[in-house]
Amino acid sequence: MQKLLITIGDPAGIGPEVVVKCLAKLVHSEDVEPVVVGEREILEDTAKALGLHLQFCPDDSPRHGRIKVRSLGLVRHGDFELGRMSALCGNAAYHYFAHAVEACLAGEAHGIVTAPINKEAMNLAGHHYVGHTDILEKMTGAETVIMALVHPKLIVSHVTDHLPLRKALEHITIPRIKEVVKLTWRTLLATRTFTPRIALAGVNPHAGENGLFGREELDILKPAMEELKAEGFPTFGPFPGDTVFLQALKGRFDAVLAMYHDQGFGPMKTVDMANGVNCTLGLPFVRTSPDHGTAFEIAGSGLAEPESMIAAWELAAQLLKAKALQQE
Repeated sequence: MQKLLITIGDPAGIGPEVVVKCLAKLVHSEDVEPVVVGEREILEDTAKALGLHLQFCPDDSPRHGRIKVRSLGLVRHGDFELGRMSALCGNAAYHYFAHAVEACLAGEAHGIVTAPINKEAMNLAGHHYVGHTDILEKMTGAETVIMALVHPKLIVSHVTDHLPLRKALEHITIPRIKEVVKLTWRTLLATRTFTPRIALAGVNPHAGENGLFGREELDILKPAMEELKAEGFPTFGPFPGDTVFLQALKGRFDAVLAMYHDQGFGPMKTVDMANGVNCTLGLPFVRTSPDHGTAFEIAGSGLAEPESMIAAWELAAQLLKAKALQQE
């Protein structure tokens, strides 16, 4: 039985709500066990408010049929206001996630599904990171950590993510592109196809128009693609960023490499925000999350949709099973 941790994210956001709604729809599995990292009191109160008849217990309890929770005692419901950003909740969200990462690194768990955190609240609490991916990179020491968006029709991997655009251009290099392609290739093999078709989006308008609008395609992307082909990882492109996603959604490609954050996130969130999953590639364990934020404006209203959280759980379970099969 593999253990998959679920962190509740920022308690003042919609994290606890989408977590309990996801748990209410999970089908029992003999292979993967969910354990929530958060506060049992918050989960119980949230489930009760939503009319969901879920039963929770401490994660070291022998009781069967209940959802195990690893409470850290960082915050209680009366300590904060739903929908309001605070350092208290930012601190709790950080420690829920950091605890889960440490558990995976220690071999006590095999993966993490993370509800959303609020970056500003986390920084107010003194944890100076730009998001989950940044924390993962620092805590794991992994050489290459990649942010990918996984949708039923398409995977979009990012060569750069939370960087100012001027700085992102400096990080688009031949080695980085090759690493992203190879990790994306392995993910496609594990989840979708034995013949991956990966396209590269251009950096510049019209993919540079043969140097007319910039030389990154000629000097970086195409040489990287030539090296990848020689190593057994053929790719397609580079194609203009304003058309390549449409071509992929029509079935021409299985994945697209976006060169910077909004180039990939914009199209994917426009297409289908509910079923998108953020997946971190390059880690020694599985990590996924829903493709949305803390949504403070609807926290406590009962309106949060759990589809992306459910999709994140299902993808994490699928990746764990694929990983287990590879190790047999």
